[in-house]
Amino acid sequence: MSDPATHPAPHRHKADFGILLFGASAAPLMWMGHLWLSYSLSSSTCFPGDLADAGAAGAGLRSALFVFDVGAVIVSLIALAISWRSWRVTRNEAEGHAIEIGEGRTRFLAIWGILSSLLFLAAIAFAVIASFVVPLCGA
Repeated sequence: MSDPATHPAPHRHKADFGILLFGASAAPLMWMGHLWLSYSLSSSTCFPGDLADAGAAGAGLRSALFVFDVGAVIVSLIALAISWRSWRVTRNEAEGHAIEIGEGRTRFLAIWGILSSLLFLAAIAFAVIASFVVPLCGA
């Protein structure tokens, strides 16, 4: 059995790896899902046949996109909160900053979760704005 003080991630028991993985990957996955869903819903609604039908799109498409937009924002905020909490409990895992010394797996994953959640939350926010500002079906 190794000594916990010499392990590269001595605080690994304070933050579960699955929680860290969720925090680092939930927002990017929600953004990717948002892109896939909005593209597939918009294309199937706006092009029910060979030609574009702007009249077929309506409140149903905007409502479906809004529901997923809200869900993506909520999941991304949860991922950000989880990553922030994980960083708070593991920030003293090793001396120095995690990026400078490259030690502390749990601390590094928590910081990565914070950064990816913030970045993809911003991307989702811009996509939400675009889904309301850009006209449906190019009409």
